[in-house]
Amino acid sequence: MFYDEMDRFFYLPVGLWLIQILMILFPTLFYQSYFKRKFQSKSQRKLGLIFLYGVSILACMAFPVSINEGFMLDFRYIPLILGFLYGGYQVGLPLMGLTVLMRIFIGGPGLYLTILICIILLGLFRVTLQKYENYNSQQKRMYVLTLLWIALMMFGFGTQFLDDRALSGKEFSLWILFAVLNIITMLATRHIHESLLELDKMYFEATDYERMHLLSQFSISIAHKLQKPIEQSQEQLSALQQTELLGNQRALVSEVSEELEVAQDIINDYLVLAKDRKSKNTNLDVHQEIEGIIQSIQSYAHLHDVELKFFPAIDRNLFIKGDPYQFRHALLNLTKNGIEATNENGLVELAVHEMLDSIYIIIEDNGKGMSNEEVANIGSPIQSQKKKWNRIRYSCCL
Repeated sequence: MFYDEMDRFFYLPVGLWLIQILMILFPTLFYQSYFKRKFQSKSQRKLGLIFLYGVSILACMAFPVSINEGFMLDFRYIPLILGFLYGGYQVGLPLMGLTVLMRIFIGGPGLYLTILICIILLGLFRVTLQKYENYNSQQKRMYVLTLLWIALMMFGFGTQFLDDRALSGKEFSLWILFAVLNIITMLATRHIHESLLELDKMYFEATDYERMHLLSQFSISIAHKLQKPIEQSQEQLSALQQTELLGNQRALVSEVSEELEVAQDIINDYLVLAKDRKSKNTNLDVHQEIEGIIQSIQSYAHLHDVELKFFPAIDRNLFIKGDPYQFRHALLNLTKNGIEATNENGLVELAVHEMLDSIYIIIEDNGKGMSNEEVANIGSPIQSQKKKWNRIRYSCCL
């Protein structure tokens, strides 16, 4: 529509631009709230973006505001830029082609300016689009506004250059209003996009968490059911060891017993990590707990030819509040790992230090230590380097 009567400045242009804003926001909401959920294929989603943003571009160009013949003020560059950002070249290039074809159909001197702007935007996308995903929220916002501002400035200066190069006060006010509405519409549309994408992300994370929770409960149930047959097998093997066996038979029974013990330890570790029991916090005597652990594992240390040394704190009355089972289990595992990590004539030292309001328990062995790769894999399943077992183990730092 050609608009030449500036006395109705605040009526007709604003009304037409509100229609264009609606034609941009509605496809965005429709795509994010319905189309994206209904169609999971990437190709289908990109086709949906091309169709919906294409409709936006055609609607904007069908209801323009003209300040002089042949040059139209519309919001076509907003869906064009968003198409590149959220669909890449597979969406952006068809939208750019559609924009040029529509402008050829309309005709007028503004065609060449539209082609020039599209070429410059394509060059900017070629250089910067691949970096967009690495930007933070503020940088993404500035990136989008910069592209839009470049398109508007080129269109504004190009219009005045190709026309009479004269700009009246009312025309200047119209340009300012046009630029402000473009910026507001771009920010609002992008905010809707990002907010709905974040909601989608939260939805998938919640779904994944629920699935993992169900798997965790199922695994805990299996672990509990495995405990009883393992314990019964250990009892039967223990009774079998009391009978007269040949040398190779006794060694075989001992090896099977050790393997069952390893399996039992893995299940116990998993149940502790899964917290499949209510925490029972009581006051724990630190020195008494450590001395009890040393006493229970002393024979295991002798079996591996490892010496255990304990260095208590000066103040023997040190108490902490916690779950006694988890506390003993953690220290016992760390001490056991230290014993297994040393070679012959090994040494494992346990020390307690008090500093200000904190109590430090130090467990140190004289083994070769962990490589940088092993340290990086702490907390994940790794291949054990222990000489007695060659199986998947879980290492944890407590």
